[in-house]
Amino acid sequence: MGLAKEKRDIRELVGIAVNTSGLTMKVNQERALDRIAALGAASLAMRLGVDREDLPIAAAKPLVYGDELDIRDVLAGELAPVLWHVRFGGQYDQVPAAITLFAGWVSHHRLFAEWKAPEHLRLRLAYAERVMHEWLSDKCTACGGSGKQQRSQGGQWIRPQGLMQRNAIFRTCSACQGTRRPPPSPPQRMKALGLTREEYDSQRWDQRFSAGFHWLNRFLPPRLERALTAELGRRKRRV
Repeated sequence: MGLAKEKRDIRELVGIAVNTSGLTMKVNQERALDRIAALGAASLAMRLGVDREDLPIAAAKPLVYGDELDIRDVLAGELAPVLWHVRFGGQYDQVPAAITLFAGWVSHHRLFAEWKAPEHLRLRLAYAERVMHEWLSDKCTACGGSGKQQRSQGGQWIRPQGLMQRNAIFRTCSACQGTRRPPPSPPQRMKALGLTREEYDSQRWDQRFSAGFHWLNRFLPPRLERALTAELGRRKRRV
């Protein structure tokens, strides 16, 4: 008996949807067009800030009371769908837009309080481009993203071969220490930012890179996913 296929999550389904040419709707059935429409609605919910309170778009304070939009929500609502198009839809032509939006979004974060002026735009763009590159190039080349290495017949430690050899010997990858991601390269980051080692260390850029991965992995995409599942009716709002 063959292995059961792993069920695709909503991110993969949206990634497929944004690359679908035949878009049709069918009553009581979630299809690609429904997911694309819901993605747009979820983006709007983020821009209006209602997703944070788990409210419907019609209850947005900017619409009901004329409150000003929060620029952080506006940028997050524009950026998150682009990240999904790139990451899950493979639409790498949108990477430049993602870099520009991310550079604008970080300028409103306290970690960039010293670098939010117009004259710091080049530095923010260089940072955003480097973070985006590392975020997308997320597999350690030494182990192929498996987190472990296999001992070859000649005694070298190589990527796991996946050949089901008997008595194969493995160890935690010496390059990524089992994280499956390429180890960070401060020299390459310094070169991308145009900073000396002293400037890079004294200005705590390692901290900003760590924060960048947190924002791209655990904040922006999950925030969009929560809004999206509400728009698709996959979960009930709290209110």
